[in-house]
Amino acid sequence: MVAAVDPSYPLYSIASILAAAMLLLVLLTSFIRQSWNLGVTFLCFWLFLENLTNGITTIIWADNGDVKLYVYCDIMTHLDVISSVVKPMATLIITRRLYLITSLRSVDLPDTRAKHWNTVIEWTLGLAIPIIVAGPFYYTVQSYRFYVFEGFGCVNSLDGSILSILLIWSWNVIPPLLSVIIYYPRVALLLYRQNQGINRFLKSNHSVSRANYFRILALASIDILFTLPVGIANIALAMTRILSIDPVLFYGGWTADHSDWEPSSQSYEVTVAEGASGLAQQYFAEWLSPVLAFVIFGLFGVTSEARTSYWRVIYSVGSWFGWKPAPHTDGARSTSGDIESGEQPLDTLLDSALRSRFTSQSVGSRTANQTVGGEQKLETGEPKSSSSANITIEAGQEVDNAALRDADHLKLNSKELVPAEGAM
Repeated sequence: MVAAVDPSYPLYSIASILAAAMLLLVLLTSFIRQSWNLGVTFLCFWLFLENLTNGITTIIWADNGDVKLYVYCDIMTHLDVISSVVKPMATLIITRRLYLITSLRSVDLPDTRAKHWNTVIEWTLGLAIPIIVAGPFYYTVQSYRFYVFEGFGCVNSLDGSILSILLIWSWNVIPPLLSVIIYYPRVALLLYRQNQGINRFLKSNHSVSRANYFRILALASIDILFTLPVGIANIALAMTRILSIDPVLFYGGWTADHSDWEPSSQSYEVTVAEGASGLAQQYFAEWLSPVLAFVIFGLFGVTSEARTSYWRVIYSVGSWFGWKPAPHTDGARSTSGDIESGEQPLDTLLDSALRSRFTSQSVGSRTANQTVGGEQKLETGEPKSSSSANITIEAGQEVDNAALRDADHLKLNSKELVPAEGAM
């Protein structure tokens, strides 16, 4: 077998497949599947598909740059475009929903019309627009059917025109900017001004807790930190390349983009020869999705609710094969060999006898004190006889004497059981 051209192989492949498995676990939790949490669901679903296909692709093309698997590469390159648009769109959906929850003090919208309108907006942002961008928009500026990088696999191919920036790359900047400019300040202002009221609502609400609310807010913030700077940097680099070409073309034309449309490839040596900055950008862009998946799993995949969902799935799958795992219970712990053999040492017996006697003694003393105290608290009526108090005190004294006699008797027996030093 030929060695992989990428020195870091198979680190990225393992990380991508592991990230996909983690996202699948998160998607199984009931919290993610709630209707008001659609933005997180969109993000997890498309990120799961992206990580899975990227992990498989880097394994297939680890040691070659052959142009092959045309249908698979067509699906994967369009999936990459969808995922690149869904990530910022999901952030916009999440921040918008958090603002609605904070402002309305309710997970549900006030009326049916508002619910329908909100559903249309979220499905348009999370599904319709990404499919349109990956379909007709991408095909308009697609210079090759796909492009193969040795060691990395097949990727999408853009013509590098100003129109490609407007149709494809701008989606990595516009939705995060809308989130930062419109919804983030409103959420922060409401949390600052109405902190106590919002905290009471989050504590009393069963659909979204305070912890889950701030987990979702943290996810949106991290996603913005990932997508917005990278999107701005990509647009800046693309504009630099476009402006360096004379004359500057807004769009090369349909014929120029689709006349020679067969897939092309590039060796790893050429990629390295293009400069360290280009190679670093390639690695950075690839690792964004696994890192974001690990962050999502850290926020939502290790909670008590998530662990309960995992066990529920294990029970369901096990029942299909006739295996019903028993609930996990901690057994009694033993710390000495005496407990395992069922016999207790002599000092333990002495302590047990004394402890039982002293317990009886304390109970008798408390009864005497309560009886005497009850006599003293009577202020009116016929005074109570002190005979009951005297009887109780005498009973306590008898308990004391019996405890001392039993203790002395047990100690004498223990001395008889222990041999003298000169007897051996």
